[in-house]
Amino acid sequence: MGTTVSPAGQANASGTIGGGLDLVIVMDSSGSMGSTVPISGNPSRRQVQQDAATALVNSLPSGSAVSIVDFDSSASVTQGLTELPTGLGSVTTAISNINASGGTNIAAGIAAADGELDANGRSGTSKQILVISDGGSSQTAAENAAAAAAADGYTVNTVSFPGASTSTMEAVAIAGGGTFVNFSSNPQDIVDIFSGSGGGVLVGVSGVQITDPDGNSFAAIVDALGNFTVPGFSLNAGANTWTALASFTDGSTASASLTLYGTSTTAVPLPASGLLLFAAVGGLGAMRLRRKKA
Repeated sequence: MGTTVSPAGQANASGTIGGGLDLVIVMDSSGSMGSTVPISGNPSRRQVQQDAATALVNSLPSGSAVSIVDFDSSASVTQGLTELPTGLGSVTTAISNINASGGTNIAAGIAAADGELDANGRSGTSKQILVISDGGSSQTAAENAAAAAAADGYTVNTVSFPGASTSTMEAVAIAGGGTFVNFSSNPQDIVDIFSGSGGGVLVGVSGVQITDPDGNSFAAIVDALGNFTVPGFSLNAGANTWTALASFTDGSTASASLTLYGTSTTAVPLPASGLLLFAAVGGLGAMRLRRKKA
């Protein structure tokens, strides 16, 4: 009683969730990324991609780990999984070093990300692959690579820049059990969405509504990958229960609850629509929820 806690959570429309995040950003370095984007200042696609990826990693919770894969005709891991915020400088440097030359081999990029998570992924974390591209690629090969990553327990999300084959990018996300986001016609929104101002769109989350132990209801601030933190709350005597209701971009919802007694955590049974994990360290609880696949 009297302890102030700030429960943290993660919502995801598909794929796995866990205690923390391992994210591989698969970035397109093909020659076409040198083309300009018809928005203010006429930046190159390469620059917009760099700005978006930088905004994303700057918005992630402390303790997240990020890797960068550079792909064109082939692919390489230019930054292995690196924990934030300690390694933020190394990650942003790798992002800024992405160039624009060569072809577009999405399958190679996904395979490199899969290998990095196999080799260096941390136990118990949500493992996500985010593929960004402005081009076409062999759809069959890319789908197969995404399916292989999904079979390893990783979620493959895709983002289309102007010029991309949206049908291929959508098919890759479906094969990888993830979410497809199309910026082909609205490139001006890319950086805002990646920074989290548009909520968890990159993982299919349109919003999270929180009800605190005093019965107050409010919208949580959700970052681009579905992470959210509830404002500090001073625990009352007895049970203190928070409820999170996530809404997804396909119209479905999932809910989860977290009950704290002082600084301990007690699980509450879930409805069939969601998955919930609890943890408490120093009075901090974590709520994890996702929509189950049909």
